[in-house]
Amino acid sequence: MTKAKTLDMTTGPFLKKIILFSLPIMVSGILQILFNAADTVIVGQFSIDGDYAVSAVGSTSSLINAIVALAMGLSNGAGVIVAQNIGAKNKEAVGKTVHTAMLVAVILGFLLGVIGFFFAGELLKVMDTPAEVLPLASLYTKIYFLGLPVVLIYNFGSSILRAIGDTTRPLIFLAISGVLNVGLNLIFVAVFNMSVIGVALATVISQAVSAVLVVLYMKKQDNDCRLYFKKLCINKRSFLQMLYIGVPAGLQGMIFSVSNVIMQSTINTFGPLAMAGSAAASSVAGFIFIPMNSIHHASTTFIGQNTGAKKIKQIKKLSILLNMVVLCIAVIMSVAIVGFGRTLIGLYTDTPEAVKFGMIHLFVMGAPYFVCGLMDVTVGCIRGMGTSLSPMLVSVFGVCGIRLIWIWVIFPFIRNSVENVNMQYFFLFLSYVISWTITLICQCVIWKTTYKKLEIKYLQKEKEQS
Repeated sequence: MTKAKTLDMTTGPFLKKIILFSLPIMVSGILQILFNAADTVIVGQFSIDGDYAVSAVGSTSSLINAIVALAMGLSNGAGVIVAQNIGAKNKEAVGKTVHTAMLVAVILGFLLGVIGFFFAGELLKVMDTPAEVLPLASLYTKIYFLGLPVVLIYNFGSSILRAIGDTTRPLIFLAISGVLNVGLNLIFVAVFNMSVIGVALATVISQAVSAVLVVLYMKKQDNDCRLYFKKLCINKRSFLQMLYIGVPAGLQGMIFSVSNVIMQSTINTFGPLAMAGSAAASSVAGFIFIPMNSIHHASTTFIGQNTGAKKIKQIKKLSILLNMVVLCIAVIMSVAIVGFGRTLIGLYTDTPEAVKFGMIHLFVMGAPYFVCGLMDVTVGCIRGMGTSLSPMLVSVFGVCGIRLIWIWVIFPFIRNSVENVNMQYFFLFLSYVISWTITLICQCVIWKTTYKKLEIKYLQKEKEQS
């Protein structure tokens, strides 16, 4: 039996604990980016399909994310509920949520995998994927969706482990599977010339390994999150709580991804070189997003445990601290990544025009990325307090709504008025910065309203008890 590493998030020193909690998630995310980058670099350097293969692998991410977003939202919901029950010291509820979540992961994985497999080709056509890229992109996506059950098992398991403060084990499992992924990529693509098929197979096999490792570890724990196969069942109360937090988060992610699909469709109209440059820039920009995202995960879990423990005053202090941390990280990473952007993008493609497109993408999104970080952490704090619907609605209308209005209404006018293709590309990505800023302002208002309601609720309970 394994002694699980846990972290009490209801007592200080909080900065140290935020760093201890976030660092493994940050490293995990960076490793994931590196492994995904290895996919793109290896297929770009060794595949006979060249830039077309890079475009095929890179252009499918928004479609994949759109389909799996709801499941990922439910995994986050499970983590919040586990964290709140740990803070409230409700051991029975923790166990029920764990076994409900892991069974939901398997069922959703198979359902979404079937949907993604059979509809991948048609959805890619709707995205205006160029004909020369479509066969490769469709093949990669179908193979990826066959492995979706193991992807969700790992993510649900990791979310539960994070809720108890254990972020180290998911990192170790990811590192093992990631190294295996790179090795298999080299064998399948460089040795056997399997192109995108090899990349997809390597991804699925390595993700299956990470899923097995997280399940075996959960079975050997000696705390309330220990997994028993015979106890796998869907507890109605736990499931409804997961839905209450997870569905709005998942719908937000899904709608975000749909807006990204539409964005990708617009990028596709600029041709394969723009697609390759954008895929490379997105991968590089991930090195800014991932550290910020680790603080987002910390915000949900820390605020969740303190909400369950009814430590209302600490919620406000933690929210401010978490935003300060993400701001510092974002500024440092943005300066470094954008500054060396041309060199980094050059690792993916050496085609000058593709690199130029990639640099435009990276500069417009990368420099103000801190706004996105502040927005995400604020939303994480709100969800940790148990509110998920209102931040979802604001994010959908603020981020996606503005972005879609820009793409469908404003950008066509710009494209017809501006002859320079590079400037057209610049204005396309400007929608991200504008939508982040407006949404951040609205989310701050929601945080204040949610905090006040929680404060009044706890004060009333204290008066009733006294």
